[in-house]
Amino acid sequence: MTELNQQNEQLQNPEPCLVKVQLFEGPLDLLLHLIKKNEVDIYDIPIAKITEQYIEYLEFMKVLNLQFAGEYLVIAAELSLIKSKMLLPKPVIEEEEEDPRAELVRRLIEYQVYKDAAGDLVARDVLGRDVFKREYVDNSFDQTEEVELIPVDMWSLIEAFRDFYKRRSYLWAEEISYEAESMSIDDKIGQVILRLKSKPQMKFDELFDECSSRFDLVLTFLALLELARSENVEVVQDSPESSILITYSGELDSESY
Repeated sequence: MTELNQQNEQLQNPEPCLVKVQLFEGPLDLLLHLIKKNEVDIYDIPIAKITEQYIEYLEFMKVLNLQFAGEYLVIAAELSLIKSKMLLPKPVIEEEEEDPRAELVRRLIEYQVYKDAAGDLVARDVLGRDVFKREYVDNSFDQTEEVELIPVDMWSLIEAFRDFYKRRSYLWAEEISYEAESMSIDDKIGQVILRLKSKPQMKFDELFDECSSRFDLVLTFLALLELARSENVEVVQDSPESSILITYSGELDSESY
């Protein structure tokens, strides 16, 4: 086959572009998110339910054309193995056997301990650790109590987009075609920054108002993930059930992309 024929074949059967976003902390982080979301006891994980939801996340990450490490697939296989063990009939003479979930639970608890410790260190201001200041409280007037905003973790953000994507997907019949589009992820990041400059805070759904195709929808979300990873936007909400807010930090210029 000549080189020209090979090029023509590639144009007719293009491979989807895979976007790698260095954002996710790992499969154990996803499992902890699912356990928290389902409000279940970490010592009594409903494996069938958690396995199904875990695989749903991986499938949606494929829809986004996100590359994820093989360790996600390893955990998926491990969950499936635990699920099969728990479905097997127990022998008539029951012996004291270790719960198939025990090792996974041990790793999750260990991971949670280190994650909490790391989060605590990051949350501490430098001022107060090594340098101390004199505190001053002005009681001359009553201060209006502000609502504390909660940072939205990345798995919750993906879940919010998945729900939004399902609601919007019927609008466009075509499949996502990265090759047919001339815009890159860097171009889209620049566009998102320009929008946030004109309106520094907006609701999550509002960010996608101008999207005209599935490709544009997905690319905008990937741009948001990258901006969140680089801490150029804050993604928060005042409660787990409330609207997600996106706030521009103003640290990055659109011309940087």
